[in-house]
Amino acid sequence: MAVLSARRHAYRSDGRPSRPAVLLIALVALAMAGLVLGVPGAAQASTTFSAKIDFGTATTVPVAGYALDYGQAYGPRTGPGQGTGLSYGWTAMGSATPLDLVGNGRDRGTAEPDRLLATLMHLQLPAASPGVKTPGRWEIAVPNGTYTVTVAAGDSTSTDSVHTLQIEDQNAIDAFVPSGTAKYRTGTAYPTVADGRLTISPLGGTNTKINYVVIAPLADADARPGVRAVTPANTAAGVSPTGSIVADLRLLTSGIDTATLSSSTVTLKETANGAPVATHVITSGGGDVINVSPTAGLKPTTRYALAVTSGVKDLNGKAFIPWSSVFTTGTSGGGGTVAFDKVPSGATGKMFSTVVKGPDGKLYAATLDGYVMRYTIAADGTLGGEETISTVRTDATARGLPGAPNRSIIGMAFDPASTAAGPILWITSNTMYGGGTPSEPDWSSSIARLTGPALATYTEAVNHLPRSVKDHETNSLAFGPDGALYVTQGANNAMGAADPTWGNRPEHLLNAAVLRLDPAKLPATGAVNVQTEAPGTYDPFAADAPLTLYATGVRNAFDLVWHSNGHLYTPTNGSAAGGNTPATPTPLPAACTRRVDGTTAGAYTGPGVPAITSNPDAETDYVFDIKKNRYYGHPNPSRCEWVLAGGNPTSGTDPFETRSYPVGTLPDRNLDLAGMYDAGLHASADGAVEYRSNTFAGALKGKLLVVRYSSGQDIETFGVDAAGQLSAPTVGTTGFTGFQQPLDLTEDTANGNLYVTELGASKITLLRPRVTTGATATPAATSGN
Repeated sequence: MAVLSARRHAYRSDGRPSRPAVLLIALVALAMAGLVLGVPGAAQASTTFSAKIDFGTATTVPVAGYALDYGQAYGPRTGPGQGTGLSYGWTAMGSATPLDLVGNGRDRGTAEPDRLLATLMHLQLPAASPGVKTPGRWEIAVPNGTYTVTVAAGDSTSTDSVHTLQIEDQNAIDAFVPSGTAKYRTGTAYPTVADGRLTISPLGGTNTKINYVVIAPLADADARPGVRAVTPANTAAGVSPTGSIVADLRLLTSGIDTATLSSSTVTLKETANGAPVATHVITSGGGDVINVSPTAGLKPTTRYALAVTSGVKDLNGKAFIPWSSVFTTGTSGGGGTVAFDKVPSGATGKMFSTVVKGPDGKLYAATLDGYVMRYTIAADGTLGGEETISTVRTDATARGLPGAPNRSIIGMAFDPASTAAGPILWITSNTMYGGGTPSEPDWSSSIARLTGPALATYTEAVNHLPRSVKDHETNSLAFGPDGALYVTQGANNAMGAADPTWGNRPEHLLNAAVLRLDPAKLPATGAVNVQTEAPGTYDPFAADAPLTLYATGVRNAFDLVWHSNGHLYTPTNGSAAGGNTPATPTPLPAACTRRVDGTTAGAYTGPGVPAITSNPDAETDYVFDIKKNRYYGHPNPSRCEWVLAGGNPTSGTDPFETRSYPVGTLPDRNLDLAGMYDAGLHASADGAVEYRSNTFAGALKGKLLVVRYSSGQDIETFGVDAAGQLSAPTVGTTGFTGFQQPLDLTEDTANGNLYVTELGASKITLLRPRVTTGATATPAATSGN
């Protein structure tokens, strides 16, 4: 299979796009040939290129083994002492335009006996200096690859600088202020070059001076995992003090080893004084990111440095390539009329996954290992009278299910026919993924009912639902206004095509979708086997099928909310970088004649798209306004859905674009672009609820509250207008920040209290509305969760 290498708009630490590669083959030809776009990853094949550069004046004799740079504009270097076959020099800060900085070099002579340190170049001459020239950055042409780059900054005769050096998208030296006893600092970074030039920038510094640079290949880069990018990006400013830092990883064949994640292997420090920040260092359920969450938030308007060390390893014992970056926080958020007080609820010691208030006025919480916990709600909102319901675990043991007695319950929904004396609790049940080597069995998820006053009777309704090797499974449930049960079914892989970090498991017909279960079509006894591939024969398109496809392309939606406006909203996790997307085959499969399609009847006719291998860009997370028979961006070849997200239709910035596609790649014709909202990169948007109470004089009523498990570890709030459209989310509400891996939430509509499950703290936290104006809460119908 041929491979075309293409690069578009990869951004560097100074904010400019790298030089785009020329696309050599037209889109249609690529698609019909089934070619693959092989996009550079974080570590390319090792190279033998190396260079040593001594910075100084035009008369400087470089140190032996070093080539000289004295401020020449970028170009081939052919002069004495300037190496052989090298191209390097200076460019403008905001573009690749060559820039002449000759005259910015200095030689301190005998004031510094070390000749490598005695000479230097000003990257940022102060404006008042004689003959001052525009600040610039230094570049050198190199083969694409991963390098070890060591730089030195300082000056023997001056301490008026704040030396800062960025190397590609990483930081090497940050805010170094010299003193009489410490006039120099060296720093090392391990950047990956994908556009043929290695760039060193003084962005963020003041009067930065560089003495020398040593560039050498990182020989084992291909055999080591690493960081692709971080959020916030290197040198970012105005970062929320209440958020988390998330590193998007380049993995080989396995996820991260969580036992190697700690505050010593992944560090966060204030750059001004080196003070360490207390953090929780975790990964996602898929083991494909590193999340660094400060335990008490960050200081406003303060600069911080993140470092991922080689002490972090993957499950095969491979050490990560080190990474370093810096960012500056903005001012604190919060304030306004909406505020909550965090209160210990009294529910602790379990891996709480989901929570809902029952028809008996009690709070029900499920766990990742198969328990249902029931609590009495006191007048002050705290929880007591804990009951442990082990029905799901008992059933798993009795039937010898894989991993028994453990089963992960993600979804809970009380049947509309439930009463206080006769509750009917529908649940989703999955094999439990506890981390480590991913190996969960496919077709092993199910939907069941728990009935009886003690919920002691287990009745399976649907079995043999798809299951990924890791944490994508059959997730949440919600009854719709039509009496049907709606279900979120996770994808089997990252971006629609099989990939090694997700066990090379392909998508099945029911994967990555919102499903609709009609209880009236279920048999009187026995469960419905919905396995759609041999030996299963289930057909969700059949007229009498109880479980059908309602909406597709929904990658890994955790929760569903049927809003009082009649819309169905579902927060959905996008993919980390590194996934594969499928190519449109020729000829098309016969199944394409009956594709689920809400906009055009009949067979699939296009667009044709090439595959992408190891997509270097992560997807954002979403909130979808789900509509019947529409597509929401996650490919599934078994349904003839090939295009990831919004494709790449134009050379400009397109909504939810996939930049690794050739320009001109159209989105799927069934894509509901109007129903797609951005929940934030690496948010892990999970639990959601419509706030129903009139607390705060109705200021929060009708808004959509969404838990962010990862990047924010908070609750974000979406406004909902009369047409059901969502506004951009707000964050920083008092009481909505500083959680430890929050996963789900529900509201007690009798008083506006919220209950949040914190997986990282094994507890449920009570949020009480802070009402200071005399406003009261008005009871409303309980919202499904």
